[in-house]
Amino acid sequence: MRQRSSAVPSTVVFTLIVTFLSIIAFADDPPRDETAVPTEGGYSERLVVTASAIEEPLASAPVAIEVITREEIEVRHASFVADVLREVPGLQISASGSAGKTASLFTRGANSTQTLVLLDGVELNNPYFSGFNWGAFSTTGVERVEIVRGPYSALYGSDAMAGVVNVRTDAKWKGMKLNAAVGEDGLLDSQFEGALSAGPWRFAGAISHRDDDGFAGNDDFSQDVASTTARWTSGTMNLALRARFEQYDLGIPRNTNATGDALVASPNRRQDGHSLQLTVPFQHDLGGFAYEVTLSRTGSEDNFEDPDDPFGFNFSETDAETRRAHLLTTTRTRLGALLIGGELEHAEVDDVTSYGVNLDDSTRDATSLFAEWRSGHDFGANRVELSAGVRSDDFDTFGRETSPRLSVAFIGGRYKLRAAWGEGFRAPSIGELYFPFFGNEALDPERSTSWELGADVDLGRGTVTVTWFDNDFDNLIVFDNATSRFGNTGAATTNGVELGFRAPLGRGFSTNLSYTRLDTNQELTGQALLRRPEHSGSAGLWWVGRHMSAGLAVTYGGDRDDIRPVFPFDRIVNEAYTAGILSAEWNLGAFRPYVVIENAWDEEYEEVAGFASPGRRALIGVRYSLQ
Repeated sequence: MRQRSSAVPSTVVFTLIVTFLSIIAFADDPPRDETAVPTEGGYSERLVVTASAIEEPLASAPVAIEVITREEIEVRHASFVADVLREVPGLQISASGSAGKTASLFTRGANSTQTLVLLDGVELNNPYFSGFNWGAFSTTGVERVEIVRGPYSALYGSDAMAGVVNVRTDAKWKGMKLNAAVGEDGLLDSQFEGALSAGPWRFAGAISHRDDDGFAGNDDFSQDVASTTARWTSGTMNLALRARFEQYDLGIPRNTNATGDALVASPNRRQDGHSLQLTVPFQHDLGGFAYEVTLSRTGSEDNFEDPDDPFGFNFSETDAETRRAHLLTTTRTRLGALLIGGELEHAEVDDVTSYGVNLDDSTRDATSLFAEWRSGHDFGANRVELSAGVRSDDFDTFGRETSPRLSVAFIGGRYKLRAAWGEGFRAPSIGELYFPFFGNEALDPERSTSWELGADVDLGRGTVTVTWFDNDFDNLIVFDNATSRFGNTGAATTNGVELGFRAPLGRGFSTNLSYTRLDTNQELTGQALLRRPEHSGSAGLWWVGRHMSAGLAVTYGGDRDDIRPVFPFDRIVNEAYTAGILSAEWNLGAFRPYVVIENAWDEEYEEVAGFASPGRRALIGVRYSLQ
């Protein structure tokens, strides 16, 4: 564990924070409103699309779902999407160090490869070894994030075994916004966003640049992001072009030595890359019948090199590309909505390392058909919401997989009781199939069966959510020591309870709380799954006045099993941590200067053993908005 000789004692910093917020609470600055975190209407009035692929009120969705709006991202001064996901019940982020480094998302204890990640409905998961790196996913251009928990292979296919995170970028506002910040350790962060309408056309764009020296030698991170949308609307037709480009360059400060028994400085260990997503959606609404055709391409290039590696010059170059054609039709009747659609997918990967060519135009193809019935029925003052779906995916590598899902909710007054059951799967990745020596072309998909029961309660001035879940994962793809290849030899179970609470507290204060109790088990060994704490949660306290706002966001990760990063590479217990971010912002009309203190009490912790998390850092910035 790292040491910081100049660290201020945690109790002193915490006392200062509480005192600061107490002064604000009784300051002569009347609250701007009774919801310290601005929202688009009430929380239950928000519209979501991820749960059923059609727009519906959050209050009627018969699933466990969370929505994070642009306003909530801004009030948290979140630079990366992972920063706001930490506050969602059932989700756990494990980052390998400072900004830009690899970060994994575990949903309800599932593997990081078993959560589907979407950008405006288009998959981002990497076909090379599945999963998605959350470490550098900037909030630039992001308008909202929708998170549904539970298996959604019945609607989205492979990888949606534990949940779906859908990041949406459609801007509904007009004008321009600027955001610039500087901070300790060489931090420079700037963003520009703009949106305008002209007749049937609407344009929106965002660009950002970030430089960060990090917290050690060769711990720097640089990133550029550009996002744009052009949309044409005529009557009942809608055509758009979306593009998002990201490039990064970062240093990796440490590596194991030649004997593997110590971590040493690696001043020239570097990684860089870029990604580009292109999407062309066309929508036509004919009243009772609507259809949408979406063409998309997602591509990435990642490069790594270390001339000082203890085993000689080491490098790798990986190119991955996925192209899709997606059709969704919606037929609305008095009895509900019937969704029928299909998808064609082609994925391709090239990989070259210092040891030679690993993959050369290796591909994976899939054809899919799906259907979902979504209906709601009134029974006096009560209402029942029902969703039933099934999807069939035919892969050229292993064959056909069928995934069903059923969810139901009973809504009575301020209460919503819900239940869901479903099956999910993850197709073997191209790397697991074809990587030299270790790949296995005979792999079958991973499979899961999941149950959940939940309740959502509208308190009038707040909401409470409670969900119990149980997941059974079979056929997991792991490295089989007996054959020295990947095999379907793993199995695991996860179960637990998710709690969420958000409410205004009066005098401009509001709070949001989350807690997850998680039990995991590897069936072959009886041990807990790595990096999944039994207890985790978050707490946020926000205050908004007419001329000033402030907030404190705290995340907690309990003790969790991990692997020692050096010899003998045995299992260890990674200690619990509690980290917080303190922020204050002043409302000067179009200008809004702010101050943020990251890791406010300088907690020393490692989300991944061997990779120290960032220390305390102060930054100052200003927002400018013209709308």
